[in-house]
Amino acid sequence: MMVEHMTTVFRTIMNDTELNRLLYYKDDPLSSSLPDVQTLENYFDPADDSPSILSSIIKRAPKTDDLPDLPICRLCVYLGNAIPKPSTQSVMLLDQDLMIDVYTHINTYEETEFRNLKITDRICEMLFNQNFAGIGKSVKYTRLLISNAPDGYLGYKLIFTFGAMK
Repeated sequence: MMVEHMTTVFRTIMNDTELNRLLYYKDDPLSSSLPDVQTLENYFDPADDSPSILSSIIKRAPKTDDLPDLPICRLCVYLGNAIPKPSTQSVMLLDQDLMIDVYTHINTYEETEFRNLKITDRICEMLFNQNFAGIGKSVKYTRLLISNAPDGYLGYKLIFTFGAMK
């Protein structure tokens, strides 16, 4: 079931038009004069020798080793801890953490606006206090500074804890 839940979470994030605009466009990302990122030819498919837009801006694991060479915004989406409810030790009643790391290149995005916070706000609108992807309702949200972000990047770790289904 967790694979299905994570697939739903990942698809929800990658299909969000506003979030994709904030991740991809450098200047005025919400301008109606810019096409939706998902409609660009290389969103899903790589162009020439470069990776697809999607595979550059959203990862399914905490991958950052390539960021120092790329002035981009990136999300890393993956599962964190799963802890049994205090009143039970059932493996069917776990509180599950969803981790989303948000990285923004400082000189490209943070110098002109608070892009990381805009991205964080959009993700919170989508996920906090929502019944989401069959894993329950998000009951707790934490934002932590990533102190060892790659050179030139600002990073925040968002942790959404989803309560177990009853």
